Amino acid sequence: MEYVKLWGLGLMSDNDFWREMIGREDSPSMVDGLTCHLPLAPKRYAADKEKPLLLPEECTLVNTAVDRILEIELKRGDTPTVVSELAKEINVITGIDYLIKILVGLGKDKPTNNLYSIGDSKRSMFSRLLRVCCPTEEDTPLQLKKKAEEAGISDERLVEAAMFSPRWLEMVEQAIGWKGLTSAAYYFLAHTGENLDNNVKSHISRYTSVAPEDFSDGAFDTVWFHEIYRQLGKKRFEIVYDAAKYIAEGNRHTRARKLSDAVLGILKAKDVMKEITDKRNKDLVVAYGLIPLGRNRIKDLRQRYAFLNKFLKESKQFGAQRQASESRAVKLALDNLARTAGFGDSTRLTWSMEADLVKEAAEYLSPQVVDGVTAYISIGEDMPEIVLESKGKRLQSIPSRLKKDKYIERMREVHKQLKEQHVRGRSLLEKAMVESSWFTGEEISQLSENPVIWKLFSRLVLVKDGGVFGFPGDDGHSLVSAHGEVVEILGGDIVRIAHPHDFFMAGVWSEYQSALFDRQWRQPFKQVFRELYVPTEEEKEKSVSMRYSGNQIMPARAVGILKKRQWTVDYENGLQKVCFHGDVTAVMYALADWFSPSDIEAPTLEYVAFYDRRSFKDKRIADVLPVVFSEIMRDVDLAVSVAHAGGVDPEASHSTIEMRRVIVEHAMPMFGISNVKVAGNFAKVSGKLGNYNIHLGSGVIHKEGGAHIAVLPVHSQSRGRIFLPFLDEDPKTAEIISKILLFAEDDKIKDPSILSQI
Repeated sequence: MEYVKLWGLGLMSDNDFWREMIGREDSPSMVDGLTCHLPLAPKRYAADKEKPLLLPEECTLVNTAVDRILEIELKRGDTPTVVSELAKEINVITGIDYLIKILVGLGKDKPTNNLYSIGDSKRSMFSRLLRVCCPTEEDTPLQLKKKAEEAGISDERLVEAAMFSPRWLEMVEQAIGWKGLTSAAYYFLAHTGENLDNNVKSHISRYTSVAPEDFSDGAFDTVWFHEIYRQLGKKRFEIVYDAAKYIAEGNRHTRARKLSDAVLGILKAKDVMKEITDKRNKDLVVAYGLIPLGRNRIKDLRQRYAFLNKFLKESKQFGAQRQASESRAVKLALDNLARTAGFGDSTRLTWSMEADLVKEAAEYLSPQVVDGVTAYISIGEDMPEIVLESKGKRLQSIPSRLKKDKYIERMREVHKQLKEQHVRGRSLLEKAMVESSWFTGEEISQLSENPVIWKLFSRLVLVKDGGVFGFPGDDGHSLVSAHGEVVEILGGDIVRIAHPHDFFMAGVWSEYQSALFDRQWRQPFKQVFRELYVPTEEEKEKSVSMRYSGNQIMPARAVGILKKRQWTVDYENGLQKVCFHGDVTAVMYALADWFSPSDIEAPTLEYVAFYDRRSFKDKRIADVLPVVFSEIMRDVDLAVSVAHAGGVDPEASHSTIEMRRVIVEHAMPMFGISNVKVAGNFAKVSGKLGNYNIHLGSGVIHKEGGAHIAVLPVHSQSRGRIFLPFLDEDPKTAEIISKILLFAEDDKIKDPSILSQI
């Protein structure tokens, strides 16, 4: 880049610059260093984003040298040319003309996918040049079609080229008229590639809810596959499949064939079971879950579930490494089986199929005396726990003499399984609410037989067809409304976990908030007291929301928070979240580098944009599902609140304040407090020593006619002193309620620091 500056200052002529770039011993590194600054050079890594782009006149200077290198290299035979070492270092080649020349130069040879070692052979060199070739903004599908026909390049050859260099995919699809080609290409890239860059992963995420990393292990999305197969047809699908062979790594292409053969029913379940038993082939284990179910679906499903668990149990006879790989294969097989059966997730399949686990656990849920100690597993609102009692007293730990007792050892295993099921169940029930997943009456009945899941599920409000709300009845066949009215649930009824938007639209929100307080129930996650975000009239006709614009955030903390909520980091767009159930991609734009550990100055959030998931075109907020919009904005609000540069919960969090207002109004009568009123964003307390205003957002206390009162909260890990109707209660909410209770009885305050301020 120093040479570029010298040239720009007029201190170096064009010829002098080109001599340095292509005529010196270290010129290959010059070609690499300069072409990576060209506008269309791929940016696969975080460091690439920081490289400044060349100005237009500088691009012309560099590309003149690149064109000369390619003019010589593209006419080569089997023997390397004087510029071959330079050609290896070119980072980007642009234009349809070069694509055609490279394909003509390859002749009948197929591209080679050796990313780590570029040989001196013609095939290896041209494969490298094909990989870095990409279209310009001026190129059109019509031009590509015309020039390919003139050069005698077939549609199949263009497909191979696009598979090898994905930036040509959309143009090739339009040029040859193969609808679904781009989707199919990313399908095969997902299944056959191992070291996928972030750009490819980002594109894969537009088509499937399966994590790109899971595909490399053998995960499969049957919906995506059938969509591709239907669009392309058998013949074209086979062509794309054959083209994928040249980008595949290891045996992944063979495995991809097994998976597709399984989902098409070419593989037979009995034959696969026999081969798995004989050879313990992990690829076949994964494929086993994809084979279409037989006529007796339930029987076939149970048989396969039992077979996979048997396979997993047998793996214990092998070493730790093999156990881990076979366990991973079984997990993927169960995920595939769940999708095949229409469950969508292996955990819901597990809830339905694991009647044996519940029966096995039943023995340990009842007190048993072991060597004078009463032992059992207690299932409450929190995690299942082992309870040990001796002589009427509860023991804090397992006595040493019992640690090797077979009954106690097995109890500990069951306890671990139940804890894992509790954690999975909690997150999956919340996911079911957010994605508006439906449960049948029969599924709810089955859930009632699982004590761990039912403890979580029974505290949630469900909504049935026709807008009937209620808590699940103890019998598993009914809904109980906030007022105690009972409605029967039939086996074929469709029910889902209600979202705050449902309460809001039906006008029953306050009823169920009151019902939770009356019953003093804790919910496994925020449902009834969840924040709701509704688009404004101004936002509805736009594709962006500016409501959090201008908030300063800490990028590293924001990324850490949002990654846990399925947001991903895209090198081109920043933070994005793909919502498959709403066909929406949300992108958070900020003047920030999401990839560096820190910034000199905290950047500001600009806006949140909404796009169609597949086309990535702007999507009007009015066309975004209300639940999807609310959850996305809830995530952004969380990031703004927690990762705010000032460390203060901004007043932008109006919905949070609304929730706290409701909690205060319902909680005060429970504590017998009558001298607290809520007005706007404040709780107004009429004490005996003075009147106080406590802000429901920040918790700041002001005495009327006086100054701010500083009260330092002492946060503790032990919760439960103040009842809040969800397990993951906001510590700030608990702090604010504590302050209200403290100042409502200010005559009982003993703290001299607070008294001196009053």
